[in-house]
Amino acid sequence: MKKDPILYLNYTSILTQGILLSQVVVPLKRLASEGYKITLVSGERGKDLKKRRERESLHRELEVAGVELVFFRKTLPPYLRVETGNSGSSPLRALFFLYDYVRFFFMTGWLVLSRKCRIIHARSYVPALIGLFYQLVFRVRLIFDPRGILPEELMLARRWDRGDLRYRFWKWVEKLILRRADTVIALSRPFKRHLQQIVPRSDIYITPCCIDPERFNYDETRRQTMRTSLGLGDKFTLVYSIGCFVPYQVLERAVELFSILREEQPDARMLILTHEAVTMRDYAKRRGLDMTGVSLVRTPFSQVPDYLMACDAGLLVRHPSVVSRVASPVKFAEYLSCGLPVLAFSGIGDTEFIIKRFSVGECVEPDDREDIRQGIRRLLSLVKSYGPGLREQCRVTALRFFSWDTYLPIYRRIYEMK
Repeated sequence: MKKDPILYLNYTSILTQGILLSQVVVPLKRLASEGYKITLVSGERGKDLKKRRERESLHRELEVAGVELVFFRKTLPPYLRVETGNSGSSPLRALFFLYDYVRFFFMTGWLVLSRKCRIIHARSYVPALIGLFYQLVFRVRLIFDPRGILPEELMLARRWDRGDLRYRFWKWVEKLILRRADTVIALSRPFKRHLQQIVPRSDIYITPCCIDPERFNYDETRRQTMRTSLGLGDKFTLVYSIGCFVPYQVLERAVELFSILREEQPDARMLILTHEAVTMRDYAKRRGLDMTGVSLVRTPFSQVPDYLMACDAGLLVRHPSVVSRVASPVKFAEYLSCGLPVLAFSGIGDTEFIIKRFSVGECVEPDDREDIRQGIRRLLSLVKSYGPGLREQCRVTALRFFSWDTYLPIYRRIYEMK
């Protein structure tokens, strides 16, 4: 059967966000190898497009796989970041967004016509809002793939309240897209329920954040080599992998939890993996956080698996909000795939269900210090008593719930709908 050409619209930077390499580049390369004709748009800021080596490397990688990559130069400053001072949206920020939106709108129209695209796969709200117009005018099929709930994320980042006109505008956009999109994708079961409460519809497909199990794996020799190079010895080591320092990450709570762990295991260490180590170090200093035993490590995406498998458990903590309740943290999948049990706050997507059902860690209540202490004790006991079998159980669980082999058939089904 002839496959319709696909335009994958993405307003977020692939060059700077490692998560998009695993969540966008990997599945699209595999689909292209099966004969799907895909044009991928990536929104990049000017300073990132100057990184010639990274830009050309990504171009070559996708070109070889059969995916056309088109860069869109955007001007909007980062908007989901932990900031100090006044975090409100400035008029200048709004102008940057409108300028980008108009240019992105016309670029999309040109690509739809010149590539004869019959499907627009819109990752998040801005591409989907543009896709609505071309769905109406050119009768293309629109796939809405939000990957998060933008109105609530912006409310956290910009400190809006629910009565703010900007929040209400994005909630209106959200409802409009959910009503008109041909297909909707959700990250988790709580995400699906959240979307169905806004617009009841049965055709919402779940595709969580997945991992490349060949990259994120476990190897005892590599683990011991990495532990030696990091000077970890036989110390129990907790890893907190953050990536971007965004408002729903809660460094204070992670440090507080680690301090409780050190009361139980005085020589314990914590590695925080992030490419924003300087920003986080300054933030911790301003807040007066006790970073004893904590190492902030600026980690290239390619080295993350080695750092993970060197540790004994992964930490997953987030700000308690609807943003966390619907999430599918890719770090959870990466921890498990590298053989790490996970210590997580309750109420984060499907993580609690998976942890409890398959005994791959512990869930604790964010505001209950004694529950956190008991959860840490149970985790330490689990790691000590289960041994290597626990690592195998974690990896098997990751492959069951977070492998592209499980979810690519859903993409195929969606792309081949008529």
